[in-house]
Amino acid sequence: MMRLRALGAVAVVVGLAGCDLKAFTVSTTAPVLKVASDSLAAETDVQLARDAAPASLKTVEGFYQSAPKNKELLEILSQGYIEYSFGFLEDDLEAMPDDTKHAADRDALAARATGLYDRANMYSIRLVELEDKHFGEMFKKDVASAEAAAKKLDKDAAPGLLFTGLSLASAINLNRNDLARVVELPKAIALIKRSHELAPKFYNAGAAMTLGVIYCSQGKAIGGDPDLGKKYFEEAINASEGKFLMPRVMFARFYAVIVQDRPLFEKTLKEVIAAPHDIWPAQRLPNELAKRRAARYLAHAEDFF
Repeated sequence: MMRLRALGAVAVVVGLAGCDLKAFTVSTTAPVLKVASDSLAAETDVQLARDAAPASLKTVEGFYQSAPKNKELLEILSQGYIEYSFGFLEDDLEAMPDDTKHAADRDALAARATGLYDRANMYSIRLVELEDKHFGEMFKKDVASAEAAAKKLDKDAAPGLLFTGLSLASAINLNRNDLARVVELPKAIALIKRSHELAPKFYNAGAAMTLGVIYCSQGKAIGGDPDLGKKYFEEAINASEGKFLMPRVMFARFYAVIVQDRPLFEKTLKEVIAAPHDIWPAQRLPNELAKRRAARYLAHAEDFF
């Protein structure tokens, strides 16, 4: 009996050795890393979160090298690089004076944020490729090809589609003078819309908020659709019963500005600033970042009206 047990143990070890032990270890660790990553959203100290994020992302990238098809790791990296770029780098960019003296610094910061959005885009495409190995190939083609590929996917692909479209749109926004990037916007919109169709509440209704920003970035005369954008914003705000503050800030910044409704702009931002800091403990960090933006936009209201 003892001999049989010993042989069984050897068989297990040999079987594991036949696999990739590193990949096996990473796969069992990935769920823990996902929980740790999600916990960052509850952080109350913005600077602590900012300092911790890069090291956390690089740690996950290290694990990813041993398990490049791990869905949880790809989702952490896709989401993480988008959030770091939007939450901190773009925040710095908006706060920096828009003058000749700071032009070089602004360009460098925009380039850095663009590079991280591009990195997020790479991981996001790989995330979708876990559902369809040909997606990346189709994505590189025209809008129709990317949209057709997205239409074939089901709810499991919603995170990857949203992060692919969001990272692409974010990079475009930082490089609006780069025609090669700007022409890709319809592709980003198509992927975000498909994610919205599949899982409208995913990522705190992130697809709806993003579509609201896109449609309210321009007036109707030059291709925008503020009325449609407003509906998307309202959907994003209602998804959390107003507890997730960023959609309300974006609603003021884009919808209220594009329709030139200053009272709505000021009222909405003041409500965000006055909201309890613990209105949603699990989303404390993004809500603190939303409050920071709200205060800045309110202080610069004359620039928008």
